[in-house]
Amino acid sequence: MAIEVDPLPPERLLALGAEPAAAFIAPGGDAWVGLGAARWLGPGADAVARLWSTLHDDSPSAPPPVALGALPYRADELPDALWQGLLPAGLMLPERLYIQQGGRAWWRLTLPADQAGTLRGRMAQQRAVLAALAADETLPLAAAVPLAEDDGPGRYAQAVTQAVERIRRGELVKVVLARRRAVVFDAPPVPAAVLHRLGQSHPDCVRYAWQRGGKSWLGATPETLVRLDGRQLRTEALAGTRPAGRAAELLASAKDLHEHTIVVDALRRAIAPLVQRLPVTQPPVVRALRGLAHLHTAIEATLHDRVDFLRLVQALHPTPAVCGLPAANAAALLAALERDPRGLYAGPFVRLSARGDGHAVVSLRGVVLDGRLAVFPAGAGIVDGSEGEAELAETRLKQQVVLDALCCTA
Repeated sequence: MAIEVDPLPPERLLALGAEPAAAFIAPGGDAWVGLGAARWLGPGADAVARLWSTLHDDSPSAPPPVALGALPYRADELPDALWQGLLPAGLMLPERLYIQQGGRAWWRLTLPADQAGTLRGRMAQQRAVLAALAADETLPLAAAVPLAEDDGPGRYAQAVTQAVERIRRGELVKVVLARRRAVVFDAPPVPAAVLHRLGQSHPDCVRYAWQRGGKSWLGATPETLVRLDGRQLRTEALAGTRPAGRAAELLASAKDLHEHTIVVDALRRAIAPLVQRLPVTQPPVVRALRGLAHLHTAIEATLHDRVDFLRLVQALHPTPAVCGLPAANAAALLAALERDPRGLYAGPFVRLSARGDGHAVVSLRGVVLDGRLAVFPAGAGIVDGSEGEAELAETRLKQQVVLDALCCTA
């Protein structure tokens, strides 16, 4: 059941403290925030059909129900202390769902069939709860100090050198190596306020949040993994990075153009069996964001009728922009060289409609909040010609973009 409600800042709903909670906030204001799980996506080829099975929607004039969730970078990876609690994650049909589209908003409640008689009463209570929510997104954030990185930067630069040696031996073409950086706040930051600040600093990015186990994983990512509207597929290659003030260097950089071409070619190969016609390759353009600029190539195609959205996600993840090429060789190398498990970093964050449409982004430019601790993972693409100190600087730049949004320096 769904009712129309007054729109509010969607990140404010994180203050309700429900677990799990998931937020997907698109540029322009459309948003989906799910609180609590009425049903989880199960395993198997017919998982999506089972997710929506026996779901009775008695509000056909409202936007359709959606499933929301965070998928790990690697399903078989063991979480460390940082990711414990946030994992296991997954795709859920929310019990309570806030939808905001075109300046209007709706509140959906999904309950077991034997509780259908309580829907109207609960809806009245929920309307009152929404109206009384405090504006937590406006709360200030405390000061933060960086934690010592010890030998981390040196180890990362050395790993880049080892990766380049393997690339030059012909074992692979590219690998993406990630590292962490951490700060400690004087007082625990409020997730709603962090997500709000990210929206102010990065209005062109999709904001996402996953809350579970008393922790939050949230961010503002510039990268769409895949979007499906009807049968129209859209994906993109986003590789090659410069500070925003040096964006013009990207189109003149052989190293960045090479890295970008690797990603474009791999995406085209991944979707080729799934689409009616492979689009003509377009030359890259510079996509300027606040603080960063990237090479960008949009890819659009019409999907075959019998291909569903999650099959697209599985076909495309992980892209060479977050793993490497060949994927198996790159995955083995990053597992050997990276110090920490990736958890939800660089995994798909998904919005899936009951009508079959969907949007999955790559969980980048994010932060794990655990009490006063904030941890920022970031990676850089390593190809022939990469240098350790330059790639280390790229990871720091990506981390600083998130830190700056939180008004922190480290």
